[in-house]
Amino acid sequence: MKIGFTYNLRSKEKPDKNSPEDYYGEYESDETIEGITEALEKLGHEVIRIGDITSLVKFLAEGQRVDLVFNMAEGRYGRARESQVPSILEAYQIPYTFSDPLTLAICLDKGLTKDILNTAKIPTPAHQILVPNASIETTLPFPLFVKPLYEGASKGINENAIIHTEKELTKRTKWLWKNYKQSVLLEKCLSGREFTVGILGTGKNAHAIGAMEIILKENRKVYDFHVKENYEELTSYSFDIKSPLKEKLLNIALKSWQALQCRDGGRVDIRLDEDGNPHVLEINTLPGLHHIHSDLPIIARSIGMSFTELLDEILTHAIKRV
Repeated sequence: MKIGFTYNLRSKEKPDKNSPEDYYGEYESDETIEGITEALEKLGHEVIRIGDITSLVKFLAEGQRVDLVFNMAEGRYGRARESQVPSILEAYQIPYTFSDPLTLAICLDKGLTKDILNTAKIPTPAHQILVPNASIETTLPFPLFVKPLYEGASKGINENAIIHTEKELTKRTKWLWKNYKQSVLLEKCLSGREFTVGILGTGKNAHAIGAMEIILKENRKVYDFHVKENYEELTSYSFDIKSPLKEKLLNIALKSWQALQCRDGGRVDIRLDEDGNPHVLEINTLPGLHHIHSDLPIIARSIGMSFTELLDEILTHAIKRV
């Protein structure tokens, strides 16, 4: 099969001096692109590296076509940016991996995701949205967790994301408005253990492949961008999760995945409250796929699934829809 590969590269983007260090944190490393390409070729496919949305438009305008696109493109600008590449592919009737434009846009917007989770009666922390330049006040009890409304890869999150006072809330909210130019999500800060669950498949064919506990080192309290970039030194991962907690995590993750109509593969992030009850934080519909370091491949390895086997199953679910 001739597979097109769409993605955004960090190495091609240079944020200006006024941008935060994680500005292109969602974009892929060259090593990630090499690893995915190699795995797809091992499966016997011809891989055409297309790149970002600008390159895709040029590719299609020249009349070039592929059988399917392996889509990792995060897009450019705005809260629906992850929908840009798949929207173009749908217009050209070219099948692709992972979720469709509607689900991608909703899951990137953490407020809309929570609205659907609440409708489906899936526990998620109580929240509030502060639009830019609005009054900064809340009825939610402190401590709060504060982050940009529509970012991934823990962008805009660090140790200062945990808020204990109104003064801290005002300072942090204004900082996020200025640097990320979007609404801010406030949510109840949960004090329990943190997990991420790997999901493969679509609809009734989706299944949870495993759960991983994230344990922070050096007295860190937040699994932020810096920690993820240096996870070998700053975290440890555990798969020793006892029943019935493990079953609860897998069930709530799968129910969330299906409620948001996610496809092919991804992760659901979950945290326990003070009573040990799981709450869904967010859903990752375009999961990181570095063959060694990303969470979904790590979860896959924990159950004996190789990176090539992981990509093969993602492709298989996408092909079934064609």
